[in-house]
Order: sequence, then structure tokens, then C-alpha cells
Amino acid sequence: MILVTGGTGRFGEQVIRTLRKLGLDVRALVRKGSHYYWLNDTGCGFFFGDLLDPVSLRRACRDVEYLVVASGLQLESRANNHTTVTVEGHAALFKAAQERGVRKAVMISCMGVDRGLSVPSFDARRGAEEQLIASGLDYTILRAQLHEHFFLDLAWKVHDTGHALLPSRGSNQLQPVASRDVALMAAASLDLADVANQVIDVGGPDRISAHDAFEAACQVVGVQPQARVLPGPAVTLGRKLGRPVRRYAHRLAELSAWFDQDFTVDSAALAARFNIPLTPFRDALAQTNQTYQIMRDPEAREKHMVHPQFYATVYEPGEADWSSLPDGPLPARD
Repeated sequence: MILVTGGTGRFGEQVIRTLRKLGLDVRALVRKGSHYYWLNDTGCGFFFGDLLDPVSLRRACRDVEYLVVASGLQLESRANNHTTVTVEGHAALFKAAQERGVRKAVMISCMGVDRGLSVPSFDARRGAEEQLIASGLDYTILRAQLHEHFFLDLAWKVHDTGHALLPSRGSNQLQPVASRDVALMAAASLDLADVANQVIDVGGPDRISAHDAFEAACQVVGVQPQARVLPGPAVTLGRKLGRPVRRYAHRLAELSAWFDQDFTVDSAALAARFNIPLTPFRDALAQTNQTYQIMRDPEAREKHMVHPQFYATVYEPGEADWSSLPDGPLPARD
């Protein structure tokens, strides 16, 4: 049995679909009230729990052989923040996994956590990585950079409001990665000896500036790349502000890093290491945008929707003809 956390997020949803297409037994740790029913077509099992509830984590890890950690926070709240969830919650998860005899944990983290950038989300993810390494579990940590969803979200923001708000002009170099490629690497990491107890930077095959990546996403969506760039002093002030706007300041700090720092990898070596052909960025944009279009069309959405009424009936992995299954709707962010 493989336990996946963050299954309703962008990476986690792809991990679950990848593992189920391989015919593996998967249990998704989901919070009550989350849109977990979008995963019903995969036949994965559900366990209702929370990283803030250590008892539920211990129960979720029962009979689990492998753990894939794709959970994370986009925007903090008073109760769910980088300290309580990203650090302490994952520490409790790794402790439960170790006590239950889980063989290995694969964690999806992010690039930049080791650069000392004073970005709260990066610091917290680094703390979670350290908790995993210290847990005694065998591990692989995949430090992924921005994926195609991030830039499509910006492009659709332009579509809906006329512009996107960016922290800088984004002349830095990135290699955005396809979310499905990260899922494939996570699945491969479960038993790939070459990545055992390794921390690996993950990116896509195309080196591109953050601004050009934004423009490419706008082209796929079919809009002019209109953006408003925050003045430098406003960004600096925003990052220094504490309560009551701390969660927005923390998010701005992360976005500023992505639009200021270079994040590059040796993509050829990465593809060879996992024996996975990396998806070109524009292909990833086009493929994922098809799901966005479905989600925004009420009639198309209804045709592809796995109805919530089935939420109480799917607890054990089922059997299905995987070649005929749709990719499924866009999941909600964790």
C-alpha cells in the first residue's frame, strides 16, 4: 500500500493517477471538506485525516509500505501555517511512518530551500526535509521548480481581469517542469536504487525566463500578456509586513524569489537518471490547459465530473480500464 498526502493538489493528484495506472494500491490522506471526490475515477482508497492530527496520521500509515508526500500550503491561515503544517505536521507524519514500519518516503519539495533566501515557505520546506532525513526512513527528496499550472493560473488571470500582477519583470532563468513528469519521478523513486537517500533538483527541458514563460502561457490561453509589475519598494515593504497580512507577505516573498533567482538543472542528466523523457514546457501548457478549459465550461465540466454522491462508496482501490479513463478535472489546491 502507498499512502499519498496532498492528493487534491497539483502534484499529488498526478502522483495518484500515475500510481493507479501502474496498478498499485494507493491510499490518499484527505481532509474532510476537500474535493477528494475528483479522484473517484482512479479507484484509490481514502483515509480522512489531517497533518495537524497525529492520531489520524498513525492510523493512516497502518499497513503502508511506501509514503509519497505531496502536501503543502499555498496561502496560510491562523491554524494552517508553515510552522504548524509544513514543519510540525510533516514531522508528525514521518514519525508515524517510522513507527508503522514504512519502508521509504518520497517527498516533493521545491528548489531554492537551501539558498538562505529568507523566504518563510522555503525555510519551512527545508525544515520538513530535515525532519524526513532525521526520521530514519529511507527517502528521496525531489526539489521541483515551478510547473505549468503556475503560469496558466497567471494567464487565466489575464483572461478574467485584463492583467496579472507580477513581483518583477522576471528576466531570471527557469526550467518549468511538467507536473506529470514530477509524478513519474516520484513513482520511480519508490524503488529506484540510484536515487535512494538523495536530494534531487528537478526541472524541465526548456530554459526560459520567467517573463517568457508567462508569455507562453498567455499564448496558449489566447490572451495578450498584460502584466502589472509591483514597484520594488512595494515588494520590499510587503515582504517585511507581519500580522495581519503575514500570509500574503509570505506568499509574496516566495513569488519574488521565483521571479528573481535563476533555477536551472541539467535536464539531460535528470532524464537519464530516471529514464523519463521530459515534457517540453509548451506541450505541458497545452495539455494541462485542456483541463482548464473543461473546468471553465459548465457543460463540459458536468460530462467529465465524478459526481460527489459517490464520495461515500469509494474506499478501496477498484478495477478499471486505464486506457479509457479521462485525466480528470483540475484539482483544488491544498
